Amino acid sequence: MKRILTSLLLFSISQFLNVICAQRTPVEKYELIPASFEHVFIDHVQGFASRIIDLNANQYLGQTTKDGKFYGYGRFISDDGSEIIGKFRDGKLLFGITIGQNSVLVGDHSNYASYSLATGKLEFIYKANERVLIDTKSLADYGFYSMKYANGDQYVGEVYQQQRHGYGMYYYTNGDFWFGQYNNDKRSGFGAYFSIDGNIQIGQWRGDNEVRVLLVKKK
Repeated sequence: MKRILTSLLLFSISQFLNVICAQRTPVEKYELIPASFEHVFIDHVQGFASRIIDLNANQYLGQTTKDGKFYGYGRFISDDGSEIIGKFRDGKLLFGITIGQNSVLVGDHSNYASYSLATGKLEFIYKANERVLIDTKSLADYGFYSMKYANGDQYVGEVYQQQRHGYGMYYYTNGDFWFGQYNNDKRSGFGAYFSIDGNIQIGQWRGDNEVRVLLVKKK
């Protein structure tokens, strides 16, 4: 009888801990842009053509203004292997992913999550020009990893409890790739689909369904 009671007690504790972990409030890593503002941004940049610009050994693929400033969705690759992908405004990153030599930053210049490139683990969150202290248990749920699939596709981006969650890039075997938001392992939110032909689709997705997507042609 004592053994049965002990087993039931241990089971109850285990179930209780599972519920607590499942209900753990996600850490606010960076400020998300409201959907209404995202649509305004899309409205503003839909007329900016897609271009491939070579700058010495650097390269930019994405939207630009007529005078060549990075404006809209784009991807900048430096000769040292570092990379910036996301939304640009007047030549500067507005929000996106910056992959450096030792770390990966997701967010904007004043609000971002910093991941170790070596381990993929979330190291700290930066808000309002200072580091925010987060308990270790909460940090353990987050990461920035590369995940390869049986069909040859690859995901590089944020994960939460082993699922695609946050911002990331999905690379297809045909050379196309997608940058944007994920929620519970599914594409959900705003982003851009870069085709190998140079055209870009920008807008909002819910899984594989297009909520509102506009085509930006290569020039």
